[in-house]
Amino acid sequence: MPYIIETATGFPEHYYPQEVLEVNIRNHCANLLQDYCRENQLDFQEQTFFDLEQIHRFFSNVKIQGRYFTIPLDEFDADNPPGIAQPFRQMVDLTMDLVTSTVTNLLKKAALSPKEISLVTSVTVLPSVPSLESLLLNRLDFSLDIKRQALSGVGCLGGAQGLARVNDYLQGHPTETAILFTTDPSSGLWQGSIHSDLTELLGQLPEDPSQYSNIIMTLVVAALFGDGVGTVLLAGDEHPLVKQGKAKLKIIGTQSLLMPHTEHLMALPLTDYGFRQILRPEVSDYVKGGVRKAVTSLLEKTGVSLEEIVCWMVHPGGPKILDAIVEEFQLEPDVLQVSWDILAEIGNIASATILCILDETLSRPHPPTGSYGLIISMGPGFAQEAILVQF
Repeated sequence: MPYIIETATGFPEHYYPQEVLEVNIRNHCANLLQDYCRENQLDFQEQTFFDLEQIHRFFSNVKIQGRYFTIPLDEFDADNPPGIAQPFRQMVDLTMDLVTSTVTNLLKKAALSPKEISLVTSVTVLPSVPSLESLLLNRLDFSLDIKRQALSGVGCLGGAQGLARVNDYLQGHPTETAILFTTDPSSGLWQGSIHSDLTELLGQLPEDPSQYSNIIMTLVVAALFGDGVGTVLLAGDEHPLVKQGKAKLKIIGTQSLLMPHTEHLMALPLTDYGFRQILRPEVSDYVKGGVRKAVTSLLEKTGVSLEEIVCWMVHPGGPKILDAIVEEFQLEPDVLQVSWDILAEIGNIASATILCILDETLSRPHPPTGSYGLIISMGPGFAQEAILVQF
């Protein structure tokens, strides 16, 4: 069985308290409403079709203290969005700088050279051709015949799904090592699409109250997502690092689950101003049934009972997601403390979030050797990935 040897995470240099990001969005919405009232000879103080105070409620309810952004906030021009090409080029370049430094740190922690790696897997929503792992090969001294694979379009699911697919590879190559890195720089949504969506939706709201739900969805997205990189080094069970006792977790089994005809719940369609994040409020309702099915199937085929699980590493899509997991499995609230802590410190950084939770879990006192844990993510599809690990 494959093993997790080492983990490392990395973050951009720009960190913004949640209050700063909230003020940015509130000011944008206030300016839009003032313009509308001025054009229609209405009193701004008496308008009732949108309450600006609810912005604070959404930004505080997600229980996030701050988030990292790849592109600094003062480069975002809400009035003159730059289109698609320039922000994406900038995002790819800056993201690759961060990926390179984080993977370098991962290799240093494991005392390995790039040439000792047999497979590199990338997970991202960034539209890059060549793919990110091929760009990485030109920055670090990997073997030119190294195997690589790119997973795209999986969003928040990607961290756990990437682990599962690398696990599949190493089962057939037990003497090899592999690196997984994931990154979804969600601050790119601020480079046009979030502000453009709010401009369009608030402009339609007085005549079309049905747009209110889309405005709320956009505000929740603005309140949740940030940037970061997660990396993991894995090895097959015949690799020297495993035989030397350097492994931290054994992967016992994995389980994927796609819920049919639920693609409307979570998506990232491309617009004239960049990606638009779709995140429907009913996602948390689907999480309960989906994760329950995935976990039940995984435990049945591995012969482990739910009562034997002592460590839960769950992707914190938002507070409602974590609350849904606690309710569905009747867990004590502090069982998901690491997930809550990561959400508070960095927000939701999509696919890399679960790898940050894994990294933080391994840095803290953990259960005795032989204990079982679960790694769980969910994302577009709507899909779940569950991984059973043993300390």
